Amino acid sequence: MFKAMVSVTPITMFLVLLALILLKVPVSFSLLITSAIFALTLWGERGLYTLYHSFYTMMNNWVLVALPLFVFMSAVLEKSGVVEEMFQPLSKILGKYRGSLAIIAVILGFAIGAMSGVVAAATAALALVVYPLMARARYDKKLSVGSVLAAGTLPQIVPPSTNAIMYGAVAGVSVGGIFAGGLVLGAIMAVLFSIYIAIWSWLNKDKVPVISISEASLGEKILSLRYLVGPLLIILSVLGSIFTGIATPTEASGVGALASLIYVAARRRLSRKNLVDSLVTTIKVTSMACWLMAAGGAFSSIFSAVGGRVMVLNAMLNLPRAELLAPTISVLLIFVLGMFIDPVSIIMILGPILDPVIRSLGYNPVWWGVIFCGTLITSYVTPPVGMGLYYFKGVVGEEVPMAEIFKSVFPYVGLMLISIAIVFLKPDLVLWFR
Repeated sequence: MFKAMVSVTPITMFLVLLALILLKVPVSFSLLITSAIFALTLWGERGLYTLYHSFYTMMNNWVLVALPLFVFMSAVLEKSGVVEEMFQPLSKILGKYRGSLAIIAVILGFAIGAMSGVVAAATAALALVVYPLMARARYDKKLSVGSVLAAGTLPQIVPPSTNAIMYGAVAGVSVGGIFAGGLVLGAIMAVLFSIYIAIWSWLNKDKVPVISISEASLGEKILSLRYLVGPLLIILSVLGSIFTGIATPTEASGVGALASLIYVAARRRLSRKNLVDSLVTTIKVTSMACWLMAAGGAFSSIFSAVGGRVMVLNAMLNLPRAELLAPTISVLLIFVLGMFIDPVSIIMILGPILDPVIRSLGYNPVWWGVIFCGTLITSYVTPPVGMGLYYFKGVVGEEVPMAEIFKSVFPYVGLMLISIAIVFLKPDLVLWFR
């Protein structure tokens, strides 16, 4: 009878969690309430100790120190106008090519990702800087909106991705390894986005005019590259210190935050208002993430204690062709959940459950971490709750209807999934940093 109860309890936990989420209870509280109910019901007061221990263990994780520092780094750069400065040399060099503005959006999205790791900052910056230029140039609206949204997701796979930090902390996987693999996957996505934009623009010349933003001489183009020096040094200070082994990702976050402050101050853009706004943003984002992670850790602990992980592990390993079907089903599960639940919640719910499955099948956990985080970025642009869609809508207002925003991202979601499939079939592409 006890075994039967144990086998039913994990399923019941998920149903209760789903019911609370559908009732629009915040996900962090849904996780915490579900955990508390089952802990108290099954073990009484001892269950509260389990909750406390899971909270303490999660919040005492040294890796998480990187989270507020990278968020602060992102906020400082966003509010200082760095993106506008980076746009100038790129527009002078690529402006004369058809579809160049959309491709510049992708390049900037990748660069912002390598400096910050926050989707909101990239999407808002691109929507404010590049999208209006595409609108004035009479670019096809779907191409304009789709390229900005796709580019805006790259910071959550290009290091220093905050999702990678949280996944590494939850699953016990090398954050540096996921950063390295994410750099490759992000580059694959950026290249595919750019190729798609170039081909689509060539096939639809009437919808994508050629526009030279600036008739700059060679000397002016070379001189404009000075605006890329600072951002490049920030990227090198973070990624270079990690990949050369000089610093851990946590230590590199401090290096990046300091480098960003120095650069913004040198550019005379570090006002008191910008600094205060950056600190407030850091507090808000970090607090939200920590609540989700603490509650997710509690849910994971109780779910594991009632036999949930063992149940999922056995079910996955007993599938026919489990070595192929288990990872495929896992990717589909992440993708579908991403349409309805925010990425951090997915990490907290599925990260600790799926990681043991992948390890048991003999796959490299870093490889799976890259695929997990790569699949997760689709959740920012898949309706109905993709946060990137609403970040963009918040900037452009009534200029672009929500239905048109939804339609614009579909080709890019397909390209994201193709990129993930490439890494799925060629693991060595993302396992070069060991």
